[in-house]
Amino acid sequence: MKRFDVLVVGAGPAGATCAYKLAKGGAKVLLVDTRQRVGHPVQCAEFVPVQLSHTFPEFFPPRTLAKRVKTMLHLTPWGETVSMRSEGFVLHRSLWDENIANLAQKQGAQLKTKTKLISLTDGGAILKDLKTGEVYEVRADFVVGADGARSFVARQTGDFTKRFLSTSQLTLPLKEPLDELLIYFRDYIPGGYGWVFPKGDVANVGVGLDPSFGLSAREALSRFLSELSELVDTNRVLSRTGGFIPAQGVLKPVRGRVLLVGDAGGFCHPITGAGIPNAVLTGAMAGEALLSGNPEEYEEEALDTLGAPLMRAKKKRERYMREWDRLEWRVPRTWIAFPEYYED
Repeated sequence: MKRFDVLVVGAGPAGATCAYKLAKGGAKVLLVDTRQRVGHPVQCAEFVPVQLSHTFPEFFPPRTLAKRVKTMLHLTPWGETVSMRSEGFVLHRSLWDENIANLAQKQGAQLKTKTKLISLTDGGAILKDLKTGEVYEVRADFVVGADGARSFVARQTGDFTKRFLSTSQLTLPLKEPLDELLIYFRDYIPGGYGWVFPKGDVANVGVGLDPSFGLSAREALSRFLSELSELVDTNRVLSRTGGFIPAQGVLKPVRGRVLLVGDAGGFCHPITGAGIPNAVLTGAMAGEALLSGNPEEYEEEALDTLGAPLMRAKKKRERYMREWDRLEWRVPRTWIAFPEYYED
């Protein structure tokens, strides 16, 4: 039976960052992921703010960056366009994720792909090798749940996210150069928005919505594409993806010897869906707290740093986004580019 200081479940940005921090600090770490290859498939719009590159410069080699942007434009159904400074990068997300996992391995972390968590035990976990079918036990002092929005680790240890936004996205060729991030608010994208994020000659085009309104993300995306015929080539689909965004708010992140990071802990903005920066930050915080020997410090730091803005967004979703009408009144109160968001 193999023995580790920490088992990290999920090799996305949260889990890989945590493993990197732990291994760099001398901990013996096992990082597992159900996917064949870290970073594949990509399930997000791939934008991150520039501030993250200042904190973690080693995570941003040039080959992982598809496009640098400075502005986000918000196109409203009442004809107003609102510009917001939003400097950052649209990533080659698969390469970006792989880079962080590789950094963790260079520091000594062990990575096992095609490996599934079957159950937690008193002193470790039961894992299954999905390639061979072998089921085996590992010992670990702590387990970090970094297994995404529908986290199995969260389900095994207490409260878990039950409310999600659903997304659907295509990567399409651009017909003309685009330097801004585009956000569209529409009545047929209830409780969410559409986006066009440029990546050089192509763009990620998608929608995210609240499925409780009874409309599927793929249906909304089909309608959204009809607006974009002059901007992108809707007949040449280069890739298709989709996923789930936690829309319930932050869960309790420390549960005895189990810590939840990133989407697994609900550290995702319930309205914008922004989750990559919070995933990296919580992964780093959890790693540092475990190295210090006081995991409870992670909960305190994570909630102090991220709890207030995420709780504000959660309350706004609950208060203003149960219905999707009167968008000229509703959108400014629920989106960060409008002054009404902060006045309420």
